[in-house]
Amino acid sequence: MLRWTFRILSGLIVLAAFVLVGALGYRAWRQQETARALAIATPNGIDEKSFVRLNGLDQWVTIRGEDRRNPVLLVISGGPGNTLVPLEALFRPWEKHFTVVQWDQRGAGRTLESNGTTGQGAMTLDQFTSDGVKLAEFLRFHLHKNRIVLLGASFGTVVGVRMAKARPEYFSAYVGTAQVVSSAEQEVIDYAAVLKKVRAANDADSVRALTRVGPPPYRSLDDILVERGIASRYDTEAERDFYPRAVQLVLFSPDTTLLDIYYMLRYGSFAARALIGEVERYDARKLGPDFGMPVFVFNGDHDVITPFALSRAWVGGLHAPQKAFVMLKGGGHNAMLTMPDVFLRELVARVRPLAIKD
Repeated sequence: MLRWTFRILSGLIVLAAFVLVGALGYRAWRQQETARALAIATPNGIDEKSFVRLNGLDQWVTIRGEDRRNPVLLVISGGPGNTLVPLEALFRPWEKHFTVVQWDQRGAGRTLESNGTTGQGAMTLDQFTSDGVKLAEFLRFHLHKNRIVLLGASFGTVVGVRMAKARPEYFSAYVGTAQVVSSAEQEVIDYAAVLKKVRAANDADSVRALTRVGPPPYRSLDDILVERGIASRYDTEAERDFYPRAVQLVLFSPDTTLLDIYYMLRYGSFAARALIGEVERYDARKLGPDFGMPVFVFNGDHDVITPFALSRAWVGGLHAPQKAFVMLKGGGHNAMLTMPDVFLRELVARVRPLAIKD
C-alpha cells in the first residue's frame, strides 16, 4: 500500500513539474512575442529603462517613443504604490505622438524592489513632489526639452498638481485624469453612492459591510478598501473587464520578472499605508487657483472614486492660460487604461499642439 502511495505521489509531483515548466515556457514565448510587438525600430526612436538617482534614491524610469523630437509626456501613476511599467503595451500607440516616461515612485515597482521597504526614505507628499521635480529636471536635460507635459492619474494628480505648482516653468501643460480635488469630500460622495447601489440591489452582505465600516472619515486604510472592493463590483463593465486583461499584460510583459510580480502582490499597500494620513487631508483648492500652464482634466463620467462633479468645479475655478474639462463618456476611474485610444485622441487634439513648440 505504501509503495503505491509513494508511486502516486511521485507521479503527481512529476506531473506538477511538467505543468510548471510548460506554464513558464508558455510565458517566456508570450513575453518574446510581446517584445517583438513593442519594439521601437524607428531611426530616431528611444527605448531606455534604467534607475535614475533622485534625491539620493535610485528610482526606476522608462523612456519610450518613436521620435525624440516629439513632446515628452511624464506619467505620474496612482495608488499610492502603483506601477504602470508592466502595462506598457497599452501605451504603445501613444509612443508615435509622445516620448512616454513612466516612473516607479518611492514604494512602487522596481524602486521598492531595489531599495526595500526600509530603504525608501521619507514617504511624504513633499518628498514625492521633490522627486518628481528632480525627474522633470533630468528629463529636460537628458531629452533636450525646455518643457514637458505632466500627466497625473488618481493619486498621481496629487503629486502632479504639486509639481506643477512648484515648477510651472518646467511644464508645457498639466493633464489630470481621475483628478483628486478633496479626498474628504470625495469619500463622503463615494460612500453614499455605493450604499445607494447596494441597497437598490438588495445586497444585504454589502449593506452590512458598509454599515460596519461606517461613513467617512474612515478609521483606517482597511476600511477604505472595504468600500473600494464593494464599489468595484458595481463599477462599469469596462472597468470590471479590465482587471483580467491587466493580469495578462503583467504576466506577459517582456521585462517583468516573477520577482517583480511577487513584490507587487506582497507590498501592494505599503505606500498607501505610509501616505494615507496626508492623502486624506489633501485638498487641491488649498494650493490656489493660479496655474502657469494650460490645464486639462479628462475624467470618466462613471468614475466611482473621484467624482467628476468635484473636478469639473475645480477646473472651472482655475486661472490658467488655457483650461478644459473633458468628459469621457462611459469611462470609469481608470479611463486612461480602459480606453487608451480615446484618451490619446484627446491628448493629440488638445495637448500635443501646445507641447510641440517646446
